[in-house]
Amino acid sequence: MEIYKNAYQIQSFYGGRNLFQYLLTGDRLVLVDSGIGSTPEGTILPYMERIGHDPRQLSMVITTHPDMDHQGGNSALSRHAPAALFACGEADRDLVEDPQSLYAKRYNYLRANHGLGFQEEPPPDAGSHCRVDIGFGGGEQIALSDEWTIEVLHVPGHSRGHLALYDRSNKAAFVSDAVHGHGCPKADGTMAIPVTYYHIEAYLSTLSRLEALDIDALYTGHWPIMRGEEISDFLADSRRTIERLDRRILNALNKVPNGLTLKDLLLAAREEFPEWPEDTNNLAMFSVKGHLERLESQGSVRLDATRSPIRWSMI
Repeated sequence: MEIYKNAYQIQSFYGGRNLFQYLLTGDRLVLVDSGIGSTPEGTILPYMERIGHDPRQLSMVITTHPDMDHQGGNSALSRHAPAALFACGEADRDLVEDPQSLYAKRYNYLRANHGLGFQEEPPPDAGSHCRVDIGFGGGEQIALSDEWTIEVLHVPGHSRGHLALYDRSNKAAFVSDAVHGHGCPKADGTMAIPVTYYHIEAYLSTLSRLEALDIDALYTGHWPIMRGEEISDFLADSRRTIERLDRRILNALNKVPNGLTLKDLLLAAREEFPEWPEDTNNLAMFSVKGHLERLESQGSVRLDATRSPIRWSMI
């Protein structure tokens, strides 16, 4: 649907969740995210044709961050839009280019020490290798026309190089999965998965960055469009979630002097957020591990890597 003049939200579904891409159509056409491997041919390309745009007109495809439901369609798009430049955050380049790296370094980095992760081989949804032409660091501007420029923002936390786009003239921010509230909803409004940010201090800086912007509308990868107070409420909920998880982890560790494993602490996190579905609760491994690393750096908890499985305890 057209969300404002020359800006479109493209909707499909994945795992019960909305999956949104965005098409900006000035003199140059820019697509934000490509979905899973089948999204271009199943959804994006037919939509472009319906609104009168040849996919060969695409100038740039920007992957906001390395997750297969945001980058999986890159290789398919490269076949249909041979002139398009592919871009992502420079810090995420390897993970965006190569699904094997995505799985080994992002999805399965906790497998060896904690027994948590995904299948070893990427599924078809993750697409195949696709070269990234441009690595953004934040601060760049993209001219869609002589009168319309969008700004590239570096909004890390969910990944090291996560990008957002800010359309200052329309007070619109396209943030994909940079902000999580207290979890990601299904299309019907019930909870789908826990928060999956990784890097706590970076995530907090992203919240501050977005709070300081003049935003009338927030466009994400899975959440409904937010406007006005909905935006500030969402950002505030995201801050509260960090505080609640910190408290829950510390309370759980206080009760068990012998220490707790990461799997133990995932169960404690779900006690704080019972709306997180049991069958997806393991996805909280990323955020809980991030909290533990931050609490270690603050001198609140210690990691005992000499035991198997690895445990954390209070100092």
